[in-house]
Amino acid sequence: MLIDVETNKAVPFYFRRVERTEIKKNMYLPDNGWDFNWLHPISHGFEVYGLVTESNYDFVEGMIALKQNPDPDFMCIDIDIVESSPTNKKLIKGHPNLRRKHLGVGRCLIAFACQYSLDKGFDGYVGLTSKTSKFPFYESMGAIHTFGQRYMFNDIASQQITRTYFPGGVLWWPKQI
Repeated sequence: MLIDVETNKAVPFYFRRVERTEIKKNMYLPDNGWDFNWLHPISHGFEVYGLVTESNYDFVEGMIALKQNPDPDFMCIDIDIVESSPTNKKLIKGHPNLRRKHLGVGRCLIAFACQYSLDKGFDGYVGLTSKTSKFPFYESMGAIHTFGQRYMFNDIASQQITRTYFPGGVLWWPKQI
């Protein structure tokens, strides 16, 4: 669920592809408060998806970079980067973000990766390398620690997550009317 901090109510959310031109135009880069340079995953073959709301569909509330890994020894969707927008971060430079707009962006993005894996025929398997500080976050969502900083969402975890976050399927922007 995506929650509006001010009203404490659920906010409908959608996903859409984010292209290189939009990243450059809208400055989804470290100079504008993002932790990562979002051009990097695109240059390495990842697809970038953004979470948006109906009230502000031109602004991404968070993004995730995904790539299919068809290697027979892995067979999963790889996550390169997952990040909430600066307006949705819990902390900014180690301090609480008092202007935080939405809660749950990261969880919605991970749920999207799990659904993407199911949709692309990878049975829900999703792999990622985590920052040490994020280990509890991924574990709370059902990820399994595999080795080092690597985590994996398996088919069971992904099905549970997607049933919770997308009971009627992923909503894509532009809305289908």
